[in-house]
Amino acid sequence: MHRTSSTTTRHVLYALLALSLSGVTGAASALNIYFDQNATWRYVNATASTTQVVPANWLAADFDDSGWFSGNAPFTSNPANPASTFGSDASFGNAGAPYGGIAPAIPASGTLWSVNYDPFVRIAFDLAAPTALTLWLAVDNGINSMYLNGVQATGSVNAEGQGFRWEHVFDISADYTHAGTNVLAMQLEDHGGSTAFMAVLTSDDTAQNPVFTTNPPPPARDVPEPAGLGLVLAGLAGFRRVRRTRDSAAV
Repeated sequence: MHRTSSTTTRHVLYALLALSLSGVTGAASALNIYFDQNATWRYVNATASTTQVVPANWLAADFDDSGWFSGNAPFTSNPANPASTFGSDASFGNAGAPYGGIAPAIPASGTLWSVNYDPFVRIAFDLAAPTALTLWLAVDNGINSMYLNGVQATGSVNAEGQGFRWEHVFDISADYTHAGTNVLAMQLEDHGGSTAFMAVLTSDDTAQNPVFTTNPPPPARDVPEPAGLGLVLAGLAGFRRVRRTRDSAAV
């Protein structure tokens, strides 16, 4: 599908960002990874054979998804060769950002996500304490809705054409997490062509611009937002804010 000029500009900015990091700051530090691009998800409605009625409380942290199917990411229309359904890493230049260096290869196999299906997916992960996080997403065509511990994060995320590592990058305030098991729940969407989805969740790569800008934290953890950390590379930091604001503003 045709990409807009703004998307092309964004690709160039990511490439410049990668060069800036390598030339100015040296190798990036690896982040803590809470789930990786090949993580196991619970899911339904990815194919005709996995379709079932989804109750209204599917997004809740305490929803029992043991009756759902289990599959490893990537979710894709070509699970025998997932890389064929993702765009080139060179387009964004930040495929290795969650890893502090060279990105691992896209997994050689995945879970079937049939074209024109809108699957529901859930994943649980453990934290030792409330933790600021960064969510890295590659998806084609998009995400209808996203919830963390039952709190809505976004209305939708759209990525026409192909899924790129990592086209959508969101910072998550520690206020939305807690010690113990946390749950991320999403509904993916597709409307033709091919499908592709995978994600990485890491420790926060920057203290700027939490994605949850319109949904207050749950009352039990409703604490003032901590002050942002001082940043030496103000210009680079500004781009990182724009990168995330664009995703947040699109919902």
